Amino acid sequence: MDPPHATQSLDVPGGKIAYQEGGRGRPIVLLHEGIADHRMWDREFAALARGNHVVRYDLRGYGGSPPATSPYSSVRDLASVLDRLGLARPLIVGPSVGGRIALDLALLQPEKVGALLLIAPGYSGMDYDHVPGGKATFERDETLSKAASDAWAAGKLEEATEHLRQLWASALTGAALELFRAMVRDNAKEVFEDRSGQHETREGEPAAGRLKEVRVPTRILVGDKDNPAMPHVANFLARGIPGAQVQLVPGADHLLNLSRPDAFDAALRGFLDSLSVGNR
Repeated sequence: MDPPHATQSLDVPGGKIAYQEGGRGRPIVLLHEGIADHRMWDREFAALARGNHVVRYDLRGYGGSPPATSPYSSVRDLASVLDRLGLARPLIVGPSVGGRIALDLALLQPEKVGALLLIAPGYSGMDYDHVPGGKATFERDETLSKAASDAWAAGKLEEATEHLRQLWASALTGAALELFRAMVRDNAKEVFEDRSGQHETREGEPAAGRLKEVRVPTRILVGDKDNPAMPHVANFLARGIPGAQVQLVPGADHLLNLSRPDAFDAALRGFLDSLSVGNR
């Protein structure tokens, strides 16, 4: 195996995926959010590689992965990474849009997924009717998202980033806040213009109506400093996915592992321990 932090490239239909792998043992895949890239896992990647086979990669248009210029499937991309690296039924850690991708794979190709740790996850088929208060719950989201988009269109990256910080990263400080700003800056065209997302295709029925079909152990984490809609979204998913559990993390925002690394570590460790007991 190559050194843990060596970036490698995987050919996928219409593009390439930049990925890193390290360690040996239990397979774990770390996806990233739509306001981040693989760097959001710098600390966890190094730690997990000491006892697991851990993989992280950049979604299309983020980090080292070129933007999509033709139709593609982020779910198929994930499946291609698993196949290329021989990852049998890994634990997939999916925050936000990464959670949506992981959940869709668990429905599209369930044999490829061992467990899901979803962090403030999105899901395909998401709409206002699935959370208490409906559209009103998302008003703050819409206001700040529009302000960020308008600032970006006016060439004001710092102002646009600040609106995103207020919406998704209000609990970050110090080095974690600087990392957030760097990831937004370095991926700004994807974050604000959704270049690759415009080419993404979907397969199968949306997860919203199929949650009872998820048959792998599932844990959902969400912070109480996140967008107010996210705890409702987490509870909606937990009600639908058999056996799923929700853990509300005090003091955590949307980038939960960066705002409350101690709580994330404890939750991941507890989930891994429960999986080990279940496999005995």
